[in-house]
Amino acid sequence: MKRLTHNRPTIEITLLACIILLIGIGYGFLYSASKPIAEKYHGNAYYYLIKQGIYLLFGIIAFFMGLFIDYDIYKRHIKSIVLLTITLLVITLIPGIGREVNGARRWLVINLFFDKFQFQPSELAKLSVVFYLSSVMSNKEEYIKDFYKGVLPPLIFVSFISFLVLMGNDFSTTFLFLLVCLVVFFLSGARILTLFMLSMIGLISTVIMIIFAPYRTKRIFAFLNPWEDPLGSGWHYIQSMKCFALGKWFGRGIGESIQKNSNLPEAHTDYIFAIIGEEGGVFISLIIIILYAIFVIVGFNIARRAIDKYSFILASGITVFVFIQAMINIGVVLGVLPATGITLPFVSSGGTSMVVYLYASGILMNISIRSKRENRLEE
Repeated sequence: MKRLTHNRPTIEITLLACIILLIGIGYGFLYSASKPIAEKYHGNAYYYLIKQGIYLLFGIIAFFMGLFIDYDIYKRHIKSIVLLTITLLVITLIPGIGREVNGARRWLVINLFFDKFQFQPSELAKLSVVFYLSSVMSNKEEYIKDFYKGVLPPLIFVSFISFLVLMGNDFSTTFLFLLVCLVVFFLSGARILTLFMLSMIGLISTVIMIIFAPYRTKRIFAFLNPWEDPLGSGWHYIQSMKCFALGKWFGRGIGESIQKNSNLPEAHTDYIFAIIGEEGGVFISLIIIILYAIFVIVGFNIARRAIDKYSFILASGITVFVFIQAMINIGVVLGVLPATGITLPFVSSGGTSMVVYLYASGILMNISIRSKRENRLEE
């Protein structure tokens, strides 16, 4: 009886339930959030709903690939994965090939089915960074306390990837990469002094990047006092916070948002959490935050039970990426962080993000199942 309890797939069911609920809630509010812009630019109120549905189909396929493919393959072929990622990021920077939207060059356009679909290499780079850190850090256990042998080589790689992403004017993803890298170093056992020094260098670098980019400086001032320019740089902050004021505890009802009607830019992507706050109220918003919290708890439980260092770092890296990106997006919408162009995992309209995070979730579940199987064989 003890063995049956131990092998019961509770942790996998919990993880899958979190993902399904997050996708379901996001899809439920997507139609309402995207309807005005879909009708305006595409003449079809269901345009983004259909498009996200196609991406979701690819995401489900990717999930099962992550679930059934032996994840040791990423370690064996890490050089090829890294080379492919760098190539795609460089191609994205080439004028005429990479697509630029709102000053950021992040997308490659692919003609698929009835429309043009956008592919975002920086989303793929998130997985590549996790694969690389898992592969390298698991081989450097005896050197992890040594900065030059254990920390510097992976730091150089992540910094290079971050630089390529930053060249596309994607500051938020750059910041995300470096933050996740620090967390992985901590989980791998790096010295606290080393982490502190890297954090200070990162903070100074961030300040410099903000100072030398006027639009970023403008965002910081708007974040500190959005009412100084309520019709300009402070517009996003004021309108997103207004969503929660209008929604109150239980919301205005699905489809009843006022803010989606041109008041809140990027309502179906970066600011969908604000629309959820307006239509679903604080109640649904808290459910989403709780679901992310459960995802993190389950993710770290999977990492804790992992059979080796590689599996531990891989599971931890995936979990950290989902959590930090979610918290940054929610923090921006709530007005506690400066504005960034970053989606809400599993919830926002964003095809590449959906496919990548479903693939990563499949890998996470794969690690859990394999750990249980290995532990059972040891018994």
